[in-house]
Amino acid sequence: MVIFKLLIGMILVFILVAFAIANMQGVAVSFYFYHTPQIPLFVVIFLSLLLGVIVAWGLAVSEQLRLRGQVRARNKEVRRLQAEIEALEGRLSRLSPPHVEEASPPEEAAPKEVAEIPLVEETEQPQEEKGQGE
Repeated sequence: MVIFKLLIGMILVFILVAFAIANMQGVAVSFYFYHTPQIPLFVVIFLSLLLGVIVAWGLAVSEQLRLRGQVRARNKEVRRLQAEIEALEGRLSRLSPPHVEEASPPEEAAPKEVAEIPLVEETEQPQEEKGQGE
């Protein structure tokens, strides 16, 4: 892996040197009242590239700082809401009666009419109809 990185770095340096040698002609940069003396074209290009990288880096850092602030605010809100949930659960546990296991109702308490009604599954008729259909 180190050899691969070294090889890529050497290729990039070779390309940059070849670019600089091919663009040695002088240019004057003018901006309103400011005029530069003749400087090589590759210097102007590299300085422009460097300025673009710095501006992009600054924008990325400012966006990252903005997002970190949002995350911090959201985390603070989450902690506040979790504390509120815990407080409400504590209040609910104090207000609700203690959990008692429900005992099965005695059979005598059930009305006799309901107990005497036969269930459909217990009758013979639906089973016979199934046998006839097969």
